[in-house]
Amino acid sequence: MWQIHFTKKAEKDFSKLTPEIRKRIDRAIVEKLQTAPEKYLVPLAGDLTGFYKFRVGDYRLLCAREGVQLVVTVVRVAHRREVYS
Repeated sequence: MWQIHFTKKAEKDFSKLTPEIRKRIDRAIVEKLQTAPEKYLVPLAGDLTGFYKFRVGDYRLLCAREGVQLVVTVVRVAHRREVYS
């Protein structure tokens, strides 16, 4: 099983979300990201090369993989219109 870590910025972003959205993201992390991230992480291009997006409805988690280790670090959590800026 993959380990999921949040940066301090991602934790702050996450805490600002409504309880309903946080629960939905938690569920998606447990059901999808921890079990098979390679199926759900989409690589980004341009300035965000090396990062991946994980989609949960209208929200995106900006993630980084830790090499060959089974670790995904969540760098940012925000609505899709805000996450890439």
